[in-house]
Amino acid sequence: MTYTKIENRILDKILTSNFTKRQLKILLFIIRFSYGLGRKYAVLKKKDFYFAGILPYHVEEELKKLILRGVVKWNPKLGIFWSNRNLKEWIDKRQKVDLFKG
Repeated sequence: MTYTKIENRILDKILTSNFTKRQLKILLFIIRFSYGLGRKYAVLKKKDFYFAGILPYHVEEELKKLILRGVVKWNPKLGIFWSNRNLKEWIDKRQKVDLFKG
């Protein structure tokens, strides 16, 4: 039997964060195809998120929110996604995000 090994502190942060259902599915999908395959990142195309039940026209919008909140990182050139292990960088949905912060 195989399983996805993930630190409890990350699971605790996910449980206490205010994610929408779509955002949670996207985050868990990235975790499944990174940590679940023994890697630090997941090689995915946006259309792959359909397998998590996310329709293509919702993926970009929800990914953008997760990236702005510091939860997910993305390298579009390499097509890789990973969850940000630095939990101090995660911004709670209720916090104001300053997009112009330099």
